[in-house]
Amino acid sequence: MRIIHATLIATSLSLFLAMPAFADRGDKHRNYQSKMEYKIDKRLDRQFHRIERGIDNERLTYKEAKKLKKKLRKTRRLSREYREDGYLSRREFHHLNRKLDNNSDLIREFTHNGVERYIAYHDEYSKNRHYWKY
Repeated sequence: MRIIHATLIATSLSLFLAMPAFADRGDKHRNYQSKMEYKIDKRLDRQFHRIERGIDNERLTYKEAKKLKKKLRKTRRLSREYREDGYLSRREFHHLNRKLDNNSDLIREFTHNGVERYIAYHDEYSKNRHYWKY
C-alpha cells in the first residue's frame, strides 16, 4: 500500500511539474502569430504618425500627404484582409513588410525632397489663399 501511495504521489508531482512544458508547445505558434501581427500594427501606427508629423511641421504638401495616406490605408486594408482567416502566413507577413518598406521610403522621400511647403490642409481650391507659405 505504501509503495502504491508513493508511486501515485511521484507520478502526480511529475505531471504537475511537466504541465508548463506541455502547455508551452501550443502557445509558441500563437505567440509568434501575435508578434508578427504586433510588428505590422506597430509599423502602420509609426508611419501614420510620421505622416502627421510631416503635415504639422509643414514638410509635406497637401498632395504628398494625400498620396501617403492613401497608400497607408491600402496597406492597412490589405493587412485586415490577410488576417480575416485568423492566420497571418510568413508569405503574407513578408509581403506586408515589403509594402511598409516602400511606404517608409516614400515618406522619407517626400519629407526630404526640398519642395517649398504650404499649410497642408489648404489646397489650391481653398478660400484662405493668403495663409499659404511660399
